[in-house]
Amino acid sequence: MYFNCGHQGHFHGPATEAGNEKIITNNSKSLKVDIHCHRQCYTAGEMMQSEAEKAGFAALSFGSELTKEVNQKQLEFIKPKMQSIDVRLKDMDNMGVDIQAVSVSPYQYYYWADPEVGRDVSRLINDDMAQDISKHPDRFVGLGTIPLQNTEMAITELERCVNELGFRGIEINTQVAGEELSAKRLEPFWSKVEELDVLVFIHTAGFTHPDRLREHYFLNLIGHPIEASIAISYLIFDGVMERHPGLKVCVSHGGGYLPSYAGRMDHAYHARADVREGLPHPPSHYLKQFYFDTVVFEPDQLNFLISKFGGDHILLGTDYPYDMGEEDPIGLLSKVPNLSETDRALIEGKTASNLLKLRN
Repeated sequence: MYFNCGHQGHFHGPATEAGNEKIITNNSKSLKVDIHCHRQCYTAGEMMQSEAEKAGFAALSFGSELTKEVNQKQLEFIKPKMQSIDVRLKDMDNMGVDIQAVSVSPYQYYYWADPEVGRDVSRLINDDMAQDISKHPDRFVGLGTIPLQNTEMAITELERCVNELGFRGIEINTQVAGEELSAKRLEPFWSKVEELDVLVFIHTAGFTHPDRLREHYFLNLIGHPIEASIAISYLIFDGVMERHPGLKVCVSHGGGYLPSYAGRMDHAYHARADVREGLPHPPSHYLKQFYFDTVVFEPDQLNFLISKFGGDHILLGTDYPYDMGEEDPIGLLSKVPNLSETDRALIEGKTASNLLKLRN
């Protein structure tokens, strides 16, 4: 069996190189669930090549010449991890991960395409993912992709992902071709997500205003956390989280910068009427409704997230198989000082199991 659907565009590189794996010992009996890992779809990439040219979209087109060169070389390392289930399973075992919640490569959202094309390519990606996952249901669950450029089509594919394909949620971008996730037309989508009681995993794909981020891979290093922060802010300030308190939304890369600097929003909420308009509670009240993954790289940063939002709102993540990921998620967690066994179990997999409706 293969995760053999992979589009050649990407924004990271490999988590580990062949022969350099680090074996992690799993001493706990609870499931270790990776909420943040990706697959690519070659068939979809081929299908969308002419559409991308027509729309003027080109993956790997931004950044310095050195960044572009590094990205192209890294494709050689990523491809085996995307293609071979044996490689993926071995890497999971080395990292101490029992289950991956697999989501599409962020450059395969295809929101820029015509709605009908976006619908068709989403169905293709989801069908391929479902076929692969069905062969190893004890190790993988699916987070589908949907054509958010059209609300009705997005809802239809969301329902198909959950009710027909058995997916446990979806992955979406931080915006839809420049349109915020809090746009009024998407209100029925958020209502349906809440009704179905499934997880939404928000993952960045570049940055919408990249002019100053061309050098030093800033598009990823700085742009991705900013992008996540903006998306969360719109969901809060435009009232989506107030209207839909039952939403289960996890934001990649620790939620970006916002979770570490939410006090500025709360100060503005109390100081300015234009900030608190329509919000009965301070912004941090809604921020605590979100979930965040552990891909923040430093134990003190992870410790802050845990102490601020609780172990029951932090989920284990790797960003497999890319180089901006965490190749030793259990090891990172073990370095967090004074972490209780209760919080450790929640972060390693108990909370994810509940959100994904797994048996743990």
